Parts: sequence; structure tokens; C-alpha cells
Amino acid sequence: MKRTNCYLCKSYNAELLFTFMGDDKYLAAVFDEPPKIDMNWMICRDCALIYRSPVLDHNEYERLYENYDTDVFSDQSPDEYFNKIISLPIGKSENREKIKWLKGIISNEGKSQNLNILDVGCGGGTLLHVVNEELQPKKMCGVELNKAYANLAKRKLNADIRNIPYKNGIFKGKFDLIINTKVLEHIPQPLPFLEEMNKDLSHNGILFIEVPHFFDMYNFPLDDERFAIPHIYFFSENTLSALLKNAGFNVLQSRIFDGSRKRSYLQIVAKKCASNESECTLNGPLDDVSLIINKVRNNQINTKLKSKK
Repeated sequence: MKRTNCYLCKSYNAELLFTFMGDDKYLAAVFDEPPKIDMNWMICRDCALIYRSPVLDHNEYERLYENYDTDVFSDQSPDEYFNKIISLPIGKSENREKIKWLKGIISNEGKSQNLNILDVGCGGGTLLHVVNEELQPKKMCGVELNKAYANLAKRKLNADIRNIPYKNGIFKGKFDLIINTKVLEHIPQPLPFLEEMNKDLSHNGILFIEVPHFFDMYNFPLDDERFAIPHIYFFSENTLSALLKNAGFNVLQSRIFDGSRKRSYLQIVAKKCASNESECTLNGPLDDVSLIINKVRNNQINTKLKSKK
């Protein structure tokens, strides 16, 4: 493991938000004996990015994801899992809610028909199933590292699903829409990852991205697995928008979406822009750092009080 500075602005001027004291089951997938090192969440005082330090090194991340979520379907069959999720109605289906919102935005951009669509981190294909129903795309592709999920998506969808690491160009064509949900927070180097997706987009192509929102640090016990080792970043609208701009995107719309189990997600729809339009200049913190610190520390006090009961 290694300590790190702010990824967004490269500053070392950071303050400790809290030290994760929960049971991190994911460490057992990496180490025979968990390291004796504090698992800290930091906030950059210069730009307000919230990040983990220390983080796993490259080889440790490879070991983590070799052993991560090996039993994703637990006590149900893959088909039972898939059918249960796709049968949820609009008021209870996160997938249907997010695609309904996305559809309205891309329709305004003139991109609602005959789309080539790629889902990077497509899981078992349940979101792509809704995409197919709602957007009726010309072509659907997906990339998923988890073999069990990838095999399920291959069986259930009329789509080109690859069980390989993502990089641009693997599908030999451009996409009008790329979807990336609940992935970016796991990526140690998110800027090159976003740039790869930018290269895979057609002119004025659209990216839909979803990540956990940092409000979870106000609302969840700070020993929750939400803050365990797989998550490296918690973004705000402003910090993720800055990262997207540096990757060659202009943000069209964003919102905070309250998902299942009261988890907060940040959803952003962004458009590929010309290279000379990109790059975000930071002139100070993008969010109120002191306010964030105070709210997280109040939650930390509440977490400690509840653990004593």
C-alpha cells in the first residue's frame, strides 16, 4: 500500500476526514494478514476532492479484483437475479429511473434513435436490458470484468459483451452513447480512463456517468463497507465536473439520485467537446471544505456513540 496526494490538483495540502474503523472484508482478498496502517479518507484543502490514502498498489489491485465478488448471485441463480431486477416497475427500478432521465437529456441533444451504445462495467446486463427497451439502439456493447456477470449478460442480451479490461478501440467503431455506472470510484487513475471513453465516442457523443456522492459521508455510519478499500474517491458535482472537463467533456446536466438502501449517487450527463475547449483551471476549492469537514466529523461522533450502545 502507498500513501498518495490529491489526484485532481496534485496538492499535498490535505486534511484527515476520518479513519475507517469498520470490518474491511476486502482486505482478505489481497493480504494474508491485513496491513497495520490507518485507512484514512482525506479532503484536499486546495480543490476539495475527497480521496483515500493509502491506496493499494497496482499488483494489490489486481489481486483484489481477482477475488472480488466471486459469488455475486449468493443464494439465487443468475437467471433469478436478472429476472427479478428487470421486472421491477418504474417507481422501484433504479435502472428505469436513470434511463428515463437520460433519455430526456439525449433527446434534447438529438440523439434518441439508432444509437450505438457501450456500457463500460455492464454487470449482468440488467441496465442494458432497459436501455434496449427504452432507446431501441442500433448496436449494444458491454465490457465487464466479472466473469459470472459477463456470462449472464452474454446469455440474456442481443449484445457484444466482452469479459476483458476496457480500453478504447476494442469494438472497432465509435459510439454515440457510453454508460459508466458505479465504476469510476474504483479506478486509481480516473483521468486516463475517462479519456479512453472520450476516444471511443463519436463527434458530440454523450457520456452518462454515475458514482457514489460524498453525501454518504454525512448519512452513513463511517464504519460502513461503503468506505472500505475498493472505493478510492467520493465525488461532488464540482470535483467530478472538473475531472470530466480535463478529460474533454462538457457537462450537460447533473443530479443527486437517492438509490436503494438510502445511498446517494451523483449522475452526470456530459458531451464530448473539441480538445481546445477542455481543461479545467482550478482557482481554489470547488466546494466548502470546512463545511464538509464539520459535517463528516459530526457523523463520526454519532457513529462512535451508536457503536457504544
